Amino acid sequence: MPFLLFIAFALSGTLQAQDAKIKSVEFKSFERLAEQPKDADLIITKKEIKAFDEKKRMIKLEVHLANPIGELVKNKVRNQDWQQNFRTDEISEFDEMGDPIITTKSYISNKSKLTIKQEFVDYIKAPGQEYTKMFSYTSTGKPEKITLTNKDSRKVGEEVYKYNSDNEETFYKKWEVLPDGKKYMETKKTAYTQEGFLASSEKLVKDGQDTYKDLITFQRNKIKEHLKYKNGEQISSFGGAKAGYNPNKARVLMEFGGDSGGGGGFGGFGLWTNEDEFDDKGNKIKTTQLAGEEITQVITYSYDKNSNLTETKKVSYHEGKETSTSKEVLEYDSHNNLLKKMLYQDEKLISKYTYDYTYF
Repeated sequence: MPFLLFIAFALSGTLQAQDAKIKSVEFKSFERLAEQPKDADLIITKKEIKAFDEKKRMIKLEVHLANPIGELVKNKVRNQDWQQNFRTDEISEFDEMGDPIITTKSYISNKSKLTIKQEFVDYIKAPGQEYTKMFSYTSTGKPEKITLTNKDSRKVGEEVYKYNSDNEETFYKKWEVLPDGKKYMETKKTAYTQEGFLASSEKLVKDGQDTYKDLITFQRNKIKEHLKYKNGEQISSFGGAKAGYNPNKARVLMEFGGDSGGGGGFGGFGLWTNEDEFDDKGNKIKTTQLAGEEITQVITYSYDKNSNLTETKKVSYHEGKETSTSKEVLEYDSHNNLLKKMLYQDEKLISKYTYDYTYF
């Protein structure tokens, strides 16, 4: 299982034990960085704390990450409070030195799952100002109007949405008075063909003294032509299979279609075969990879009495000689929840991940 997928699975709500309710779990990641000597100690690069209520709902998330100078600092904090008819979801984000960037508190209906109200502070743009957003929706649950007010209850912004009979957005308008007093305006019109495909999109933005315009035409939902303007002057166009990147015009690199050619880019894909072996419980215990009749890799698997995977070892070969080994070692608690994962390369420990649980 790929590492990121493994971590995402291990920290997800499915982590709850079958015979015990988890109250909290603390995850730590220890790694040896690329610039470190191979015999250097592992350093902690991440700490994540999750807490749950007795209904297995997450009520707290706290993430700490190592910054460029090696300090473990707060990166994100999330607190949820579950009421009878709604829940509050407060999220704070921090920069690489642990200073706050933005805090947002949302009020979400338990019945509709829609955000009704949102309060936020942007510590970069307006550190002394708290804003509130109020949301209204169509009968189908799509945003209809969002009203922005400041701490003095003065209206300083609004967003309006309109839809066609197929519930597709056809019109969007936004205006907002920014903390520096400048006014931002944005409108977007979207048209569709009778068959339901995108036909065109026109976006107009007024930001301070500058006006930007985007005109896009589509052919079967793919971009046919894209023109950009600034203060009436065309600054970029796209009308072929590819569009180049010009950093002076802040273009986003896009590629559509095209063929790399060659036809042989799979590097011998299809020549490999695997032979799998299983124990009497159905657990895979060995995989032998062959190229023709030559063994190229052998993977062995070990399990505990509860069929939890405890070790995966890979040994690679070339012309009958061992070239490298890698190993994952896992430990579990009495509730079959993962406690520790250690990764070795050629018998050297390169990373470690630990989990510390409390139970109700």
